Amino acid sequence: MAEITFFQPRSVLDSKQNLMDFISHCRENLTLYEEQGGFMADKWHFTEGARTFPMTFSKYSEKNNPYSYDPLDEPFSTFAKARVRYTQTERQVTSIGNQMIVLRLVHDALMAVHGEVDVLKTDGLVLEKVRELTDLRYPESDLRDRLGQQMELLYDFLRKKAITPALPLWVNPWPRGRAKAERTDKESIEWQSKRCPSLHQMTSIADCFSKAITLEDKYWSSLLTFLMFAPSRGGELPFLTIDCLHTTDNGRLGVRWFGEKGFGDTIKWVPEVMREVVIEAHRRLMEISKPARTAAKFACVNPGVFYRHEDCITPSEFSEEKPLNALEFGYAMNYGHQMLDEIEKIFHRSGDEYAWKKYGQQKWLGEVREHGNPTYQKLAQYTLSQYKSQDWPNIPGSSNPIYNALFLVRDREFHSDFKPRAFSWVLPSVNQINAQLAPRRGLKYPIKSLFQRFGIVDEDGSDIALTSHQLRVWLSTNAERGGMDSWQLAKWSGRARIQDNRHYDLRTPDEREAQVRSVMVLTEKPTALEAIKLNLPVSYQDLGLHRVGIADVTEYGMCTHDYAMAPCTKGGECMTCKEHVCIKGMPKTLDRIKRLEEQVSTQLAKAKLDAESHIFGADRWVTFLGWKLSHIRTQRQRMESDNVPEGAVLWIPPEHDPSPIKRALEQRNLKTTPNADGVVDVSVVAGLLGANDA
Repeated sequence: MAEITFFQPRSVLDSKQNLMDFISHCRENLTLYEEQGGFMADKWHFTEGARTFPMTFSKYSEKNNPYSYDPLDEPFSTFAKARVRYTQTERQVTSIGNQMIVLRLVHDALMAVHGEVDVLKTDGLVLEKVRELTDLRYPESDLRDRLGQQMELLYDFLRKKAITPALPLWVNPWPRGRAKAERTDKESIEWQSKRCPSLHQMTSIADCFSKAITLEDKYWSSLLTFLMFAPSRGGELPFLTIDCLHTTDNGRLGVRWFGEKGFGDTIKWVPEVMREVVIEAHRRLMEISKPARTAAKFACVNPGVFYRHEDCITPSEFSEEKPLNALEFGYAMNYGHQMLDEIEKIFHRSGDEYAWKKYGQQKWLGEVREHGNPTYQKLAQYTLSQYKSQDWPNIPGSSNPIYNALFLVRDREFHSDFKPRAFSWVLPSVNQINAQLAPRRGLKYPIKSLFQRFGIVDEDGSDIALTSHQLRVWLSTNAERGGMDSWQLAKWSGRARIQDNRHYDLRTPDEREAQVRSVMVLTEKPTALEAIKLNLPVSYQDLGLHRVGIADVTEYGMCTHDYAMAPCTKGGECMTCKEHVCIKGMPKTLDRIKRLEEQVSTQLAKAKLDAESHIFGADRWVTFLGWKLSHIRTQRQRMESDNVPEGAVLWIPPEHDPSPIKRALEQRNLKTTPNADGVVDVSVVAGLLGANDA
């Protein structure tokens, strides 16, 4: 990791000197991308997971060609490289492409307004020209909002670092684009109809998993299983390790997960119906990935030593520094049997030098034979350079070692014509995952998709064509259909913003209308339970309280505490709080109460054992936990009782949880109940608060 140091402006009065100092700081003190040529190169890149993100300092072109481009003009090119190195050193982001677009826009705006590309000449006219160019090049595009955010960051940077201190304040003029899943234009509706997979397409993946026999089919169907139990991104799979399965004390299965786009570490819980499938998929992947993990661990533990696999023909005492002949080299590098047979014939007939010529003039061969026949040590260096990632020896973007990656396989692991390279290790890319879900058109020798290998077609007889992201869309859409609340859906999906759920909600207009109508057809005010099931707010009046306000949802019911008066003083002890109410029939609450009862029972049993051993304070815990367990058990029994109607509102007796004020009044023998004659009617209170129906 490059050392991070922050640039400080020398003087707000000397803009030119500040620019020179900033560029000098980035060129001399920061080292990111220096191994790629640094400021002398016009193209940088970095790897995140299995994806590579390029940064090309080139002028705008309608057709992007990474192999043919016109570099940015000086002196702006040097500033652009300094800016990118500075921001990426601070935090390397995968959205760097947006910053590159903004730099090109500023470059072109400077040329159009001032006739030269000097960043010191950035002014209000240039900012306006940048906006015009953005509208011209990206009309009606949602990208403009994200570009506007990058422009704000760049302009603020130029002001704060006193490079252009007089630059006018600028606000992003482009609104955040409406989710395509919510739009009603013709193009969006057509996109929506194709975006969400059908049930047939999703169950076809399950069929492939159950029918898989070959290692290739077992691997890819197992990989897809990890994208089907919860909404996830294909790029998150490389972060999974061999110990990713997590089982709670009560047997619930989860997968330790790392969510991209700012979500971070989490546990994704596996639905009970998929429990055995996920366990079997994990077992298959452990078995298939073992050879690659072994090779990666050997390279990590034994730097500079070549992994002697079973195909190597040299004796065990063969030195790492001893040159290999052509035949020994071929077996070490896992060439095919046909090639090795020909090499062996030439080797015995004409000698080693002629045998080497059979391998051809490949560039990598020239590198390993630059100083004569390669040694095992040279092959170890070469293979490490080929297969190590930027974060070696860890999984890219993770602190876990690469040899613990669950999806690790050898190079050419499933190739139909060549043997796997026993000394190698690679992680699957999103493109490779998508190639298993849809046929790849336009290739001379396209590989068959997972469905094609099993002869499974779509309902209309055409090839099934999906992307890994569509699995995420299908799960999110069906979670919406099932009534999952927004917060839980975002957490289950690994989304940092709850608002992003709307991008994945592809329910049809008829389904959305039916949900609205289910509320509109009510002829009378819904009960508390009906309101909960319809995702409507539950008022205090619905729970029998003469107060104005809305109750909060908890794990076990509803909370009626007035947080405007005072914060919660219970520390999460909802089940022994008189302001907490359980509602019979409220989804999932009974299961959670049963789990809580089991946990508290275990704690109470331990406290009793400690009390018998006369451990200090244990007797107090016995009293507290016994009191808590009795309330939990009582509420659970009431919710299970046939004598309690569905929707019943269940409180604990207020005498069991007196307030601090009531305790203080009772200690002084003062009245604790209000004078009934002096109570103000609730309608009067509502009128004072401005309620319409007062």
